[in-house]
Amino acid sequence: MESGSSPKSLLDWLKTVPDPRSRQGRGYPLWGLLVMLMLGALHGEGSLRGMWMWAVKHWPELYERLGLLGNPHAPVYSTVWEVLSRLDASRLEEVVTDWVNSWAAVGSVSIDGKMLRGSARGSEECAALEVVTAAGQDLRVVLGQGAVGAEGELHAAVQLVKGLPLQGKVVTADAGLLHRELVNAVLEQGGDYVGLIKGNEADVKQLVDDWIDPQISPPGVGTACGSCPLE
Repeated sequence: MESGSSPKSLLDWLKTVPDPRSRQGRGYPLWGLLVMLMLGALHGEGSLRGMWMWAVKHWPELYERLGLLGNPHAPVYSTVWEVLSRLDASRLEEVVTDWVNSWAAVGSVSIDGKMLRGSARGSEECAALEVVTAAGQDLRVVLGQGAVGAEGELHAAVQLVKGLPLQGKVVTADAGLLHRELVNAVLEQGGDYVGLIKGNEADVKQLVDDWIDPQISPPGVGTACGSCPLE
């Protein structure tokens, strides 16, 4: 039970994820399966089978605490695989994102593009998966993630931002993503933005330096290198 002002737990949020199975085939509740896999991931397992094996090993400690009464034996791997293969992954991601965003501590969000490590699996024909990620800087957690498709990284970033509650939050993005479309999406969601210019955007950095230098150090009589001495 939760108090009137306390945020819901992750378990409460996971109970809202639609179960793809018929009611007759739910020997294990979906939220219970998801939690056991998440616990396996938090303990260092990086594959579905590894997460399942971790849960099987620790099942006596899990099933009562997770309210899985009547299930003294862990589910077989095929059950877990079948449920996950039919699960609405986008809905699960939305639920986890909503849970994270329910924390008052999320004050600033960074938007960044990256290649997922190991997604190419060493194949020249299989390109690495490129994604755009929104991360909460204060809590150091991922708030949302979207794959980059044919429309490009900027389009993926805009779509990601449109799905985030940004009221009262500051969004940071490097110069490669800080285009008008992204800025408008941030403002429409109620957020503010800050642009970051790094060394990999040398042309943009030079343009900004050329623009801002006279504003800070205007040239004057008797000055060297275009800077005025302090008086």
